[in-house]
Amino acid sequence: MLRFLINYAWAIIWGLLMLLLMGLPSDDLPNTNYFVGFDKLAHCGFFFVFTVLLLKGSIMQSKGRGSKVKTFAIVLLVTSSLAFGTEAIQLYFSFGRMADWWDIFADYMGIGMALLSYILLHQKRQGY
Repeated sequence: MLRFLINYAWAIIWGLLMLLLMGLPSDDLPNTNYFVGFDKLAHCGFFFVFTVLLLKGSIMQSKGRGSKVKTFAIVLLVTSSLAFGTEAIQLYFSFGRMADWWDIFADYMGIGMALLSYILLHQKRQGY
């Protein structure tokens, strides 16, 4: 269990930070209207980093010998849950924020970029 927490520590911290920032009322956040679409870019970036951290944790947990398909499926399930969860938090629990299907789309763009990179770049480690 300790090894699991160590391997996924950065992903857990990043996920909690995402939940906090996406759940806060918009009045508590600094103005982010730098350009049109900045919010979507932030969603994409947050989920890209979160997915990469989950993939890194999974690779470390399996010592580089894990199944790509299993890792892909589990990470997709976890990131999808967080994407819909953050929008549910914004819809039901956060004042001054609105859930948006385009946010989900931006989340999936970040998730997709990270998973595609994983498929193309990660090589399974051969047993010695």
